[in-house]
Amino acid sequence: MKNSDRPWEVHESEFPSEGIIEEQAKFLIRYAILAPSSHNSQPWEFDVEDEKLHVYADESEWLEVADADKRELYFSVGCALENLLVAADRFGLGATVDYFEGTSKVAEVTLGKDTPSSYPSGLFRAITERRTNHKVYHEGRIEEDVLDSLERTFEKDDIELLKITDGEEKEKITELQTRADEKQFDDPEYRKELGRWIGSGALGANWLMARVGQLAVTHLDLGESEGKKNSELLKSAPVVAFVSTSTDDREARVRAGQAFERLFLSATSEGIAVHPMNQILQVRELKEELTNLLSPADTNLQLMFRLGYAPPEDERRPRKPVESVLRKPE
Repeated sequence: MKNSDRPWEVHESEFPSEGIIEEQAKFLIRYAILAPSSHNSQPWEFDVEDEKLHVYADESEWLEVADADKRELYFSVGCALENLLVAADRFGLGATVDYFEGTSKVAEVTLGKDTPSSYPSGLFRAITERRTNHKVYHEGRIEEDVLDSLERTFEKDDIELLKITDGEEKEKITELQTRADEKQFDDPEYRKELGRWIGSGALGANWLMARVGQLAVTHLDLGESEGKKNSELLKSAPVVAFVSTSTDDREARVRAGQAFERLFLSATSEGIAVHPMNQILQVRELKEELTNLLSPADTNLQLMFRLGYAPPEDERRPRKPVESVLRKPE
């Protein structure tokens, strides 16, 4: 079996250190594709031209109902971009990033040689160890110095980390979560879209269970049970956190994804579980309520997630092989 058939089994010893920079850039993509994405949609594509690596949003993987404004689409691409930059740093390749608006090309990364490392080494190791942890979290608190360390990953890019630990505020967020789940499952188009993703196996089930899950989600109103389950997950987390930005253009969303992935990798290296939960932000009127509850009117919430301690999540979500996300020459 080829390495490309086992996307999670990438090893730094395989880096083509004596190869041309184009070969090295293609190797970095093997780390980029291990990033988290909404519904494991993996909405990214790449092409390599000499020392330039072009990053695209693949709108064929866009969740048109759940993510109507493409916020999560570009956030997900930002996560993949950050993995790529962390990997480039590990192999001594300097990287400068230019961002683009108005086309499918989101960013262009120019690689150089022999550049001193600028990322903590633990982030690179965490790329292949990172898992989204969907389990109930322990009630034990996260120490302030650990939270401060995670927050320092946001020091770039005009992005803020909001941390909610107060029980009363968490209770209000939990109520919004329940309403969001119920409202989404009232929408047959949402159920159809979610069912399609479950049926595709993108969320990790085997073929039979994926098909059963697709039929159940599409044809049954599971909003009440989903709301109850997700509310319990939120209550179990010592910290409910948010990524917010001062602007809301495409570049801000991509950079927010980059910042979140830095935090996710840092949390992984600290043994802290992470679980994005975006349902409230996917329902416009509930997102407005949440924004009014948490932050000034001039900030834009990009992601909500849980932080805490939990038993390890062993499952690795399926990944497309590198060959399938490389754009063919025009």
